[in-house]
Amino acid sequence: MNIRHLRLFVGLAAAIALTGCGAHQPGDATGAKVLRNILEKNGVDAKIVSFKKVNAREVDREKVSAYELMYEAEIQFPEGFEAKCREEKERGKCAFLGIDEDRTFAKSEVHTSEGTLHFVKTEKGWMAEDNNVY
Repeated sequence: MNIRHLRLFVGLAAAIALTGCGAHQPGDATGAKVLRNILEKNGVDAKIVSFKKVNAREVDREKVSAYELMYEAEIQFPEGFEAKCREEKERGKCAFLGIDEDRTFAKSEVHTSEGTLHFVKTEKGWMAEDNNVY
C-alpha cells in the first residue's frame, strides 16, 4: 500500500469513527418500543405487527433540542378493542392509533396507524413520550 492509499484509508477510517459519535437519533426499533409502551400504559391490548419511520426532523427551540419521528404502524388487536376517542381530551391512545372517532376493532383486526412520536434530548439520550430515555 503506498502513502497516498494509506492517507486515504486513515482519513476514511477517521470519518467513519466520527460518524458513530454523538447523539443517536431514534429509529424504527426505538419508535416501535415507545409506541408499544404508550399503548400498554393506556390499556390498549395490541400487538405491533410492523413499524416504519416515514419521516423525521430535529427541532431546536429555546435551548431545547427535540426530535419528531413520523411513523406508519400496523397494529393488531388480538382480543378486539373499543376505542372511545370522542371523549379523549389529551393526547392519548387515540392519537397514537391515528383515529379521532369512536371505533370498534374486531378480534385479530389489523389497523394501519399514522402518527408522530416526540423526543427531547437530554444528557443521557432522547427522552420519549413514554418517559424512558433511549
